[in-house]
Amino acid sequence: MMPYTEIAHGVWYPRGGMYALIEAMAGLARDAGVEFVFDTEVKQIVIKDDRARGVVLEDGAQLRADVVVANADLPYVYRELLLPGEMAEKMAHKRYSCSTISFFWGLDCLCPMPPHTLFLADDYRENFVSIIRDLAMPANPSVYIHSPARLDPTMAPPGQDSLIAVVPVGHLAENKTQDWGEILDRARDHVFRRLALLGITDLPDHIKFETSFNPLSWRKRYNLVKGATHGLCHNLTQLAYFRPGNRHPDYENL
Repeated sequence: MMPYTEIAHGVWYPRGGMYALIEAMAGLARDAGVEFVFDTEVKQIVIKDDRARGVVLEDGAQLRADVVVANADLPYVYRELLLPGEMAEKMAHKRYSCSTISFFWGLDCLCPMPPHTLFLADDYRENFVSIIRDLAMPANPSVYIHSPARLDPTMAPPGQDSLIAVVPVGHLAENKTQDWGEILDRARDHVFRRLALLGITDLPDHIKFETSFNPLSWRKRYNLVKGATHGLCHNLTQLAYFRPGNRHPDYENL
């Protein structure tokens, strides 16, 4: 379906970046009377008489609700926000997707890159086998680079630029030591080597600031179980009918 819709309908970029979609939806919601409470952690979804009754916040306050919509990572909802049960146990035995190391760079110069650049590893199959089997970064990983200012000039000041580089890696391992600081450094060097193939050899000298994410970051900031950026793995036995439903099997209003 994804290749079809990209070819038939095109891929669209909202002015102001993807976050502009969130701002637009939030504006419509406020117009409809929705109240938002930000920077407030939900600690538990309250269940009583086989229905969701609301949520408990980090300070112990409880918000009552007729319907609860939890859009956090699904395994996190079952394992952390609900009382232990059969679904939480099942989530522990599911397969999880890969993760990524992502770099967000602000540059003091223009970088001659198109909006989307994908460097594919020569050993493509082994590349992903290594990620899934070894839960690490392959020796020669694929790299995706996005230059948002090519599509939207407001993504960087005049005469300057911004780049996003994404390197696929394994998710967090439970019984294996992973040095994410060392892996992140190798990933950064690999991105620079890839860019050098295009003649861009001085990028490190023009980085004004850098923000980076690794599996530990994804887990801490977004509660992604195992830091898996795509949630549950999309293998055959976890797709479509076999994937957990959008509605809780026991609580119809959750």
